[in-house]
Amino acid sequence: MRAPTLTSILVLGLAATTAHAGSCDAVYTAGIKTVQAPHHQVSTTTRGGKVTSSEAILAGGVEYVQSRGVWRRSATTAQAALEAAQEKLKEQPDTCSPAGDATVDGQAVAVYRVRNNEFGTESEVRVLKSSGLLQGQTAKLPNGDRIESRYEYVNVQAPAGVP
Repeated sequence: MRAPTLTSILVLGLAATTAHAGSCDAVYTAGIKTVQAPHHQVSTTTRGGKVTSSEAILAGGVEYVQSRGVWRRSATTAQAALEAAQEKLKEQPDTCSPAGDATVDGQAVAVYRVRNNEFGTESEVRVLKSSGLLQGQTAKLPNGDRIESRYEYVNVQAPAGVP
């Protein structure tokens, strides 16, 4: 299993409920802003004690994914990811609650707990206070897998040699 891409991150945990709309608006806004911003996502998946890593880069409106050391252009477009995020925001099927503030890698973040009721996923989503973009997410899947993702926004470029 490879780590989640933009679309799967949004599906895993960036949803809100009407009852918690005020606190989840920031989470959704961060997800939508992240889908629109050039970024480098690094993810680590722990499954049954085995750890695997993957990466995704969004540059020039194209998402590239790296798995098992090989970069390729993603079949999912940034526009499709954005539309999926916006549709999920309208549906608001999950629960979200603020979990306080923290400092991660020297950056102030707002922390949210998100439960995706459709997939049974529990996530901690961290939003950068300085920009409103995603800093990272820790997702716990019902099967016990754990996915840790972090985002970087500086010097983002498409991987060399990938069409």
